[in-house]
Amino acid sequence: MNRLETAPVEQTKRRTAPSRGAWFRLRLFRTLGLLPNFVLLIVLLLGWQFASKVWIPSIDPHMAVLMPAPSTIAVTAAGMIVSGELFYHLMASLKREAVAFLFAASAIPLGIAMGWWRPIYNQVNPIMEILRPIPPLAWIPLSILWFGIGDEQNEFIIFLGIFFPILVNTIVGVKNIDPILIRAARSLGAPERKLLVRIVFVGALPQIITGVRIGLGVGWMALVAAELVGASSGLGFIINDARSMLRTDTIIVGMLAIGIVGLLIDTTILMMGRRLLPWSLALRK
Repeated sequence: MNRLETAPVEQTKRRTAPSRGAWFRLRLFRTLGLLPNFVLLIVLLLGWQFASKVWIPSIDPHMAVLMPAPSTIAVTAAGMIVSGELFYHLMASLKREAVAFLFAASAIPLGIAMGWWRPIYNQVNPIMEILRPIPPLAWIPLSILWFGIGDEQNEFIIFLGIFFPILVNTIVGVKNIDPILIRAARSLGAPERKLLVRIVFVGALPQIITGVRIGLGVGWMALVAAELVGASSGLGFIINDARSMLRTDTIIVGMLAIGIVGLLIDTTILMMGRRLLPWSLALRK
């Protein structure tokens, strides 16, 4: 009797489960459906290719060196990937970004404290408002004197770029929590520690993730600027070293790597936030 009851169910599952070929075709159709979004990009690349190979050399052959074609850049990028040069410098930059983020994550508990306890906010906020408008690049001369040229100097500059966006967004997230939730938790006898963890932190988490996205983006830009001045590895070092040798194709490869990796970092943080907080409207586009 059990076999007779389960057999139709199993047959239904076999009929409704998509085959591997059907799944592949579905993914292909979805990918092809995104192609119209790249029409402008393709047109720009074709125009760039024509200008670099035909138009600019006809005006001034020497200017062609300063504006390499996309095909030339692709060949240079492939060579740097195969040799491992691009991966080595990319890992050096990502390592500095990760170390700086670990230190900058201290902005989360500090922001919760500032948003929750008014005396702490009154004491720390004046210092924060003085330091926050100073761009990380303005700290480069002083950081070289303090730490010398190396990873510590670069990580300090990145730390400044990441810290303040996370801090500000954490404070805003704590202050925007619905007071009704706090009163309800207190009326049910929730202690202060559980109130901070289960209500305040969770309620502010969407805004904290937004701060992390902004901070990592600012830190990534600050990292490249710091590496331009004081580093012997990294994507910023690639760009500065290629400038001295008039290798504009390598410069553009470094710039594209910065943009692509920055996009991947932001997309990863956004996807993680959506998975952890599916109820949050702030993380939806």
